[in-house]
Amino acid sequence: MLILQFISGVYLQFYLLPDWMQNAPSVFPLKWMARGVRGVFLPDSFANLEQSGSRDFPLIALSLLIWLVVGLVLSRVTFRWIRKDT
Repeated sequence: MLILQFISGVYLQFYLLPDWMQNAPSVFPLKWMARGVRGVFLPDSFANLEQSGSRDFPLIALSLLIWLVVGLVLSRVTFRWIRKDT
């Protein structure tokens, strides 16, 4: 998890990371959460430092919504209140 935080732009300046390291964490929700937090708390002058060059809040919301649905489906499929072996 700590490595994912470093490559997702939580601790390091995201625009200074190499291109492959900016693209690799795109499959994890932490990158999108960090991007949303940066978009909300940093001034508008930092928007051009993002990977796409803009804030792009609809894409961030869509990515996090997809992760929410995937997480809900996986938890519904795998979680059981009653054990099957009893």
